[in-house]
Amino acid sequence: MFCDLCQMEKEKGIELLGAKVCNDCFNQIATISVLSENYDYYKEKVKRIVKNYIYEKTILDPVK
Repeated sequence: MFCDLCQMEKEKGIELLGAKVCNDCFNQIATISVLSENYDYYKEKVKRIVKNYIYEKTILDPVK
C-alpha cells in the first residue's frame, strides 16, 4: 500500500478517514509527544486528512 503521509510504499497499514496510513506513521501519530519537533508536521498531515474527509462527505450529500 502507498502511505498518504510518508509517501512511501509500505507492506501494512490502515485506512484512516479515507486515507491510507502505514503502520509506522500510525504509530508515530499515536505516540508522538507535543514537545516533539515532528508534532506540527503530523498535526498538519492529520488536519489535511480530516479536511478531505469532511469535504468528500459534503459533496456526497450537499443538502446536509
